[in-house]
Amino acid sequence: MPDFQPDCPSEDGLLNEFKMMWELRESFPLHFTVFKQTACQVSQEANVEQVFSRAGLLADPNLLPSHLSTLVMVGFNKNAFKPQIAAIKDKYYEMFRNKTKS
Repeated sequence: MPDFQPDCPSEDGLLNEFKMMWELRESFPLHFTVFKQTACQVSQEANVEQVFSRAGLLADPNLLPSHLSTLVMVGFNKNAFKPQIAAIKDKYYEMFRNKTKS
């Protein structure tokens, strides 16, 4: 084991584990690989918390997991795609009009 103390403090004086793992990557290649696969950025952590929060608000014991997943994704993506009302109606009519069961 190398006798190496990386100089990795962050601006607030705490250990910067990303910088430390980068400096130790050649000495500990397996640890570096595992760290890359499991370390999470703060921005990603916030998104995950929002998804679980939204899912918790929508959850119902009688709801299928796949339907819950769809509802959560629609809730998060609704600001990215806003079709016109006419386009929504046209798609609805295309999918469900004249589709009577025989």
